[in-house]
Parts: sequence; structure tokens; C-alpha cells
Amino acid sequence: MKARLKLLEGYFKRMSLREQFLALLFVLVMLSIWSGNCFKRYGQWMNAQKEASSVLQTQQLWLDQADTYSAQATLAKERLDTALTFTATQLSGQIDKLLRQSQLSNLADIDPVRSREGEIFNEHTIRVRLKRINIKQLIELNKLLRQQTPYINQQSVRIAANRSKPEELDVRYEINSLELIVSTP
Repeated sequence: MKARLKLLEGYFKRMSLREQFLALLFVLVMLSIWSGNCFKRYGQWMNAQKEASSVLQTQQLWLDQADTYSAQATLAKERLDTALTFTATQLSGQIDKLLRQSQLSNLADIDPVRSREGEIFNEHTIRVRLKRINIKQLIELNKLLRQQTPYINQQSVRIAANRSKPEELDVRYEINSLELIVSTP
């Protein structure tokens, strides 16, 4: 190692002053690039560590409150009548019935029900698009949907004025329902 350093020192001393300056400048630039990359990686590592710590704290809070959440879920489950919760097919039928009651079935486009299964309940979601309805029909349908709460809920509603007739509305509902799973002892 010492021999290599002596060799490099010899090469350096044989250079002109200008070449020595440029060689040192080159080494300094390379060191600054290398140290910049090291600091960048260290910063990324610190950010990842902070994010992981935050996620762990959040999970710990959830775990600490698990008994409370479980008790609240059990209480909520007891308050709901399982006979009034809807399966995917029943949800589709109930939405169709509500649309017929508000005389909107011919203006409605209903997507198939999407379902997500869980341990306590299954969640069913359906999208309904209504074209060229007036504000009175929208209010009537909202009243009918609100009467079905908590068994049918409006997840989102998007309302846009019809381009050809601004007094008419194009409405898109995303409606969900929870089907409680009855556990047998």
C-alpha cells in the first residue's frame, strides 16, 4: 500500500502546477458527488425509518383499542336486524324497487353488484346512473334511499347538469349495503 502511495506521489510531483490543480479539482468533484449520494441515501433511509415508525405507532394504537372496537362492533351488530340486511341479489332488487317507486327505472342504468366478503359482514356495492332527471325526481329518490338507512347507504353521489338541457341532471350513485353474517353457536 505504501509503495502505491509513493508511486502516486511521484506521479503527482512530476505534474505541472496546472495539472496538479486539475487533478485535485477532479478528486474533490468526485468526493463531493460520492458524499452527495451518501447523504441522499441516508436521507431516504431516515424518511423510510420515520414512515415505518409512524405506521407501527398507528398499528399499536389500533391494537391497544382492539377491545373497544370489538365491543362497539358487537353492540352495533346487536342493534341491526340481520333480517333487514341485504345480500347482493336483494340489494339489486331493492334498488330496482326504489327506482320504480320514484318512476326512474326507465332512466336508470344499473351496474352489477360488486361484493367484498369479510368475517363479520359482506359489503355489497352497486352503481346506478340516471340520465336526464329533474331535481324533484332526485329529491324523491334521496328520500327513499334515506328511509333505508342503515341497511342501504349512499357512498357517493355525483351530479352534473346535462349538456344539451342544463335543467336536467345526470346523476351517478354509488350505493352500498352490509350483509351481516349470522354465526351459529
